[in-house]
Amino acid sequence: MRIISLRCNGLVSAVKQGLVDWLSSKDADIICLQDVRVREYKVIKDLRFCPEGFTPFYFEGESETKGGVAIWTRHTPKAVMRGLGSYQLDRNGRYIQADFEKVSIVSVLPPAPWETDAADRPEFIEAFAAWLRKIRKKRRHFVFCGDFGVAPRTLDLEKWHKHNNTPGFSQEDRNWIDTLLTDSGYVDAFRAVFANEPAYSWFPSNGVLGIDDPGAWRTDLQLVSPEISKRILTSAYVSKRPFDDRVPLVVDYDIELTPTTD
Repeated sequence: MRIISLRCNGLVSAVKQGLVDWLSSKDADIICLQDVRVREYKVIKDLRFCPEGFTPFYFEGESETKGGVAIWTRHTPKAVMRGLGSYQLDRNGRYIQADFEKVSIVSVLPPAPWETDAADRPEFIEAFAAWLRKIRKKRRHFVFCGDFGVAPRTLDLEKWHKHNNTPGFSQEDRNWIDTLLTDSGYVDAFRAVFANEPAYSWFPSNGVLGIDDPGAWRTDLQLVSPEISKRILTSAYVSKRPFDDRVPLVVDYDIELTPTTD
């Protein structure tokens, strides 16, 4: 199973930059997109907006100018879940989940600490944590793909010495990721392969974080259940194919997807 995840900063824009053509050559099973900024009815039947052989599922936000997540899959899921059940949290389209036999794939976009709706972040994190506690009781495993808005370690910042007080690298923000990796038991799929290799997925422009020359960040992650972490084969950020200021994360797993029978 190959999963490609990307914060595309607007699906229409990314397609104009060659997203679909690029993906068509990468032999993915699942594609998880965040920040698609599009109305589903405008693209769901348009072949320009999804590689051949994939079925697209969307969870759009209220505004067409931000948010929205999507999962494109070659394998038909038994069920697709949209949202975490709260209007305030779901109004910007931040969570979509596709269920297969014993494994669920999630495309998730938590509010980033530097975004205009960062005030929603604590509530989203609390609801997300409650959901993680609930799914521990399920007999299935999870892969969470998304831009988590946090660089977990100094290794994940090109110029970490500039960011002691920068949102997304605060101790509180990093503690949240640590909680997911320790208390909740999830594994960073890239770091499971490359424990100490610098890599970046986001290349912010000057001023985005309130400072000049902020350097590159690694905030786009695939976090997986412990059982799935044992089946990670390869993992890489595709730095030669940027879409705006983001690059895709590609992870191969020794897993065969089939529809769920739960």
